[in-house]
Amino acid sequence: MDKLLFKRILVAALTILAVVYVTYLLISANFDMYPTENAVQATVTASISADGFIIREETVIPNNSSGILSYTVSNGAAVEADSAIAKVYSNEAEAVASSRADALEAKIKLLKESQESSLTGAVSVDIINNNIKSNLIDYLYDINQGNVNTARTDADKLLTSINQRQLLTGKIGNFNEQIAALTAQANELRSSSGSGNGSVTTPKAGYFTEFCDGYENAYPYDKIDTMTLDDFHNITAGSVAKNTAGKVVSNVNWYVACEITDDEAAALSIYDGSVTVLFAESSTEPIPATLRRIQRTADGNALAVLQCDYMSNALLEARYEPVEIGMGTFSGLRISKRAIHDDYVTKTTYDDNDKAHKEKKKVQGVYVLYGSEVQFKQISILYSTKDYVICDPSPQEGTLFNGETVSMYDKVIVKGDDLYDGKVIS
Repeated sequence: MDKLLFKRILVAALTILAVVYVTYLLISANFDMYPTENAVQATVTASISADGFIIREETVIPNNSSGILSYTVSNGAAVEADSAIAKVYSNEAEAVASSRADALEAKIKLLKESQESSLTGAVSVDIINNNIKSNLIDYLYDINQGNVNTARTDADKLLTSINQRQLLTGKIGNFNEQIAALTAQANELRSSSGSGNGSVTTPKAGYFTEFCDGYENAYPYDKIDTMTLDDFHNITAGSVAKNTAGKVVSNVNWYVACEITDDEAAALSIYDGSVTVLFAESSTEPIPATLRRIQRTADGNALAVLQCDYMSNALLEARYEPVEIGMGTFSGLRISKRAIHDDYVTKTTYDDNDKAHKEKKKVQGVYVLYGSEVQFKQISILYSTKDYVICDPSPQEGTLFNGETVSMYDKVIVKGDDLYDGKVIS
């Protein structure tokens, strides 16, 4: 090949490469003016964090005796009106003896029930094995949830099932010897404790607990629908009297009051009333609740009141702690808030004569880059934060003006000037 021809071909090839490279740089620089983010699928749980104050219908139970109390019901137990929650004894030794006698009599009752059900053949080994597994699961769950009173009941059921299995499988003939020994011990303790010097009763029915914190009358239970944010701020604890025997929570409905922002109030108010509440210290799982009311103020904050009816021993003693209000889970396309604009979209309809009619409407949407062309797409927002929104990729018919919206992996323009539908980036 002629050297001159070779040089010309080489120069031409290098020139073409230089032009291609410069063109690439220019296009890249132009496209960098409009940075994009892909619309990707995301799932988020909407929630509000706040400090909650619990309001219940509570009645403090006074102890007007001068003796020592021996409680006959456990914390969290349901009690009837005018029923005894404790016996009064002259000294601590008598009170301890009475409490130990109560525990022994409970064991005697369990042994007798186990023996009677086994003798009648009311249950089979297979049923008992299933009961043992079920009772054990219930017991571990309630321990994990802090439901002490329910856990005690589960433990009794578990012990009864284990006793029944021992009887039916022949490992033990009967519990007569154990029952007799426990009865003798209980009788001895009863004789040493005596009958006591009276009892303390509850004036109302409900859930009993020995724990009192001074907030029992901090805000009237029956005024919950007129509570203001100022009332919430002014709640203070009173002193707990030395002769307090405990309290009874007498209404199944109780409330959580908390301060939230105006934006959070707006988000909370659009729900149908069903939410969940997770207590930072008193529950390991969210409990169901309903939105009772929202009271907004001029300073940009609001008071939210939630109503609950689920109760546990831990919640019975809870009062003021951080809460997380759950408002549901949303799945859709995650899009930056910086990408949202208002622009016009066009819809074409046809009349009875098949004549086309075009309508335009300004809607909220995003600019999407298809190749080098910009297209404006309307969006249907399911959930919003300060930084991003979750959009419905398949809104119901009629939600969108022209039925077109963003799709997964669309290149959504998050920044740029002079954007409009149909613009070609060259």
